[in-house]
Amino acid sequence: MCRILPALVLLGAALAWAQEPSPLGLVPQPIPGLTVAIWTEKPQYYVGETARFFVHLSQPAYLYVFDIDPSGFVRLIFPNPYSPNPWKPAGTHVFPDGNYVFRVTPPAGTESLQAVACLQPIPVPLGTPEDPYPLLGPDPQSGKAKVLGLVPGPSCGCCATAWTTFQILPGPVGYPCPPCWIGPCPPCWGTVYPGMCWYYNPATGGWQVVIGGACPGPGWCWCLGPDGQWHFQIRICFGDCP
Repeated sequence: MCRILPALVLLGAALAWAQEPSPLGLVPQPIPGLTVAIWTEKPQYYVGETARFFVHLSQPAYLYVFDIDPSGFVRLIFPNPYSPNPWKPAGTHVFPDGNYVFRVTPPAGTESLQAVACLQPIPVPLGTPEDPYPLLGPDPQSGKAKVLGLVPGPSCGCCATAWTTFQILPGPVGYPCPPCWIGPCPPCWGTVYPGMCWYYNPATGGWQVVIGGACPGPGWCWCLGPDGQWHFQIRICFGDCP
């Protein structure tokens, strides 16, 4: 995708027969013979990763998949200009289903995917190569209202829906060396995520990568904060130390 998942898990295949409203406000209604399930490959993704998701249809149907990012904005991600035909046979389908990718983008947080399977086509606004996954409204409320206006109501008896969620985490940072002014200085290689630290243990005279944003014992650390900046810490221990 170009906005290749505004953000895109096996949180589990989320069958939508619960009585609570779905992420888009669609009220799921059991349709005889037609069920749909949707799930993603992993429960969480880092920004910048490519993602896949899966949809299972109990019978042939027109399939539409909407993405709801952590801020609530709604996009249609299938069908799209790279795969414009919504008709899918029964069985399990992997997405992306063509020569394109879904790349996870900010913001971080909980993202939702909602699948709608219908026995008749619905007039969704297909994107363009320049904007393949169009916003369905200038704000979250209008995006949901747009979907509710497109999908036939429960009285139609022609559409089933299901949804799942996954977590988007801040992406790895290809970092410059920590601004170390006096040695020993940490190594300057690799990729580190916010919350990771280079920890120097004076007892061993070596550096190691630790997670948690703080020195695990006596010594000093360079930690990459959620602000993308390096932070220097010194931990001094008196008496019995870990």
